Amino acid sequence: MAKTITYPRRGIKREDVINQDTFNRLTQELFLWKQGPGNIGGMHLHSCWGETSVLGKKYHGQTVFPSHDHISGAILLYERTGNPKWKIFANEIISNLLFLQCDDGGFRHASGEYEPTYISGATCPIHQNYPILAMLAYAGWEHGDKELKELIKPAIDKHWAWFNDDWWMRGPGKTRPMDVAGWCAVTNQDMTVIAALSGYGRVYGDMSRYEKWGKPALDTFLSSRYYYDQIGLFERGDGVNFTERTSYFSVIFVMLNKIYNDTKDERIPQVLDNCAAHVFDAIYTGDDGHTYLAWGAKTDPDDKSYVVDWMKTPVVINEYPFVLKQMEDYLSRHPDPEKRAALDKVEETFYGCIFCDGVLPGAFWPKDPIITIAASPNCKFWLWMVEQLGDDIRDPEPVEELCRHRVLDNYVWKRKRHLWTIERDGERVYGGYTPIAMGVTLGDQSPALGSYADLDNADVIEVINHA
Repeated sequence: MAKTITYPRRGIKREDVINQDTFNRLTQELFLWKQGPGNIGGMHLHSCWGETSVLGKKYHGQTVFPSHDHISGAILLYERTGNPKWKIFANEIISNLLFLQCDDGGFRHASGEYEPTYISGATCPIHQNYPILAMLAYAGWEHGDKELKELIKPAIDKHWAWFNDDWWMRGPGKTRPMDVAGWCAVTNQDMTVIAALSGYGRVYGDMSRYEKWGKPALDTFLSSRYYYDQIGLFERGDGVNFTERTSYFSVIFVMLNKIYNDTKDERIPQVLDNCAAHVFDAIYTGDDGHTYLAWGAKTDPDDKSYVVDWMKTPVVINEYPFVLKQMEDYLSRHPDPEKRAALDKVEETFYGCIFCDGVLPGAFWPKDPIITIAASPNCKFWLWMVEQLGDDIRDPEPVEELCRHRVLDNYVWKRKRHLWTIERDGERVYGGYTPIAMGVTLGDQSPALGSYADLDNADVIEVINHA
C-alpha cells in the first residue's frame, strides 16, 4: 500500500531534512535530467509570475542560468570529497557554455521560462550573466583545466562587447531607455551584471569595466531612486510603484555579497543588513496555520517610508534558501529573540515543504497549480544544500527509485525515474521523458521511451493540503 504524506508537514526539524539522505535524493533527481555533458534539463516553470508556457512548447531541456549554481556546487563537492567526477562535471559545464555561445558573443538558451530559444537576442541581462558568473567561478578555481581556462577570458570579452552594446541604458525590454546607469533597469537583473563585472576584475586583475560601468550602475541601484532604506526594499524598475518581490532577494542578496567580496564597497554591508532585517516584515501566518514570507509589498506611490500592505501569495518556496541564509546571517550579528522566533516558524514551514525526493515545490497558491506539484531540482536549493552540509558532506549515494504521485485538488504529478506526467481531472495533460530536451508530450501521446503506465502504481502519495 502506498504511503501518504501531507504537505506542508508539521513538526519537521532541520536535522530531519537538511542531511545527507535528502542530498542523496536531490542529487539523484538532478542527474536524471542530464541530457548531455554539462547539459541539465528541467521544468522551467516561473514560480513568481506563474509562467508555464514551456510545457505547451514541449520543452524541458536546458537553460543557462543554473550553470552558476551547478558549477559552484561541483567545485565545493570536488574540494570536500576529492571525487574527480565533480571536477569532470565542472569541466563539462564550461564546455557546454562555450558551445552555447553564439557567433555574436551572446548565449542561446538564455531565457528561462520562455525556452526554447536558439538565438542570443531572445534573452535578458540576468540570463546572459549567470553563465558569465559560472565561467568566472571556474576561471578563479585552482583545480580548473588549464586549456578550458584559456578559452574563458576571450569568451567573456566577446560576450561583453556584444552584451553592453546591446543593453547599456536600454531599459525594460529595450523599449524605455534609462536616464541613469544600468542595462534593463530591473534591480535583480542588473545586479547580476554588476557582479559579473566585479568578478571579472577580481579574477583577471582588471577593474576598468567595473569602474566604468559596474560602479555607476551600483550607484543607481543604491540611490534613493531605487533603494528605499526605511523599508529595506528596492524598486524593480520595470513598472510603476512596483517594488521587488520578496523572492527576488534570493538574487539580490547573493549578488550584493559577491560585489562586496570583490570590491569591499563600504555601503553594501549596511544595505544587506537593512534589507534582511526588513524581510522579517514579510513574515505572516497563513490560513493553514503555517508561517510564510509574503510575495511582495504594496507601497505608497510617493511615500516610501512605510509598507501599505503585504500581498501574501503566491508563496515562492523554491526561492527561500538564500533569503533564509541572509536572515540567519543578520541574526548572527544582531540577535533579536522576537525575530528569532519568527524565523524559526518560517524555517519549520520550509523544512516541512521539502518533498520526499528532496525537491522543493515551486510555489503555493500560484496562478497555475502545476507550479506547486511539477517540480524538478532547483539549482539554488542544490547549491544551498552543499553549503549547508559543509565539511561533513559525502559523495551522494544511489537511493531507491519510488513512484511518486503528488496531488493538489484535481491535479496529479506522477514521477518515476525518467518518466513524468501531469493529470487534470483524471486526464493526462502533459508527460515527459527527462533525457530528451523536446521530450514533453501533450495529451494522450506516448513517451519517447517506456510507458506512462509504469507510473500508475504509487509507492508514495504526496498531498498538498492548505486546510
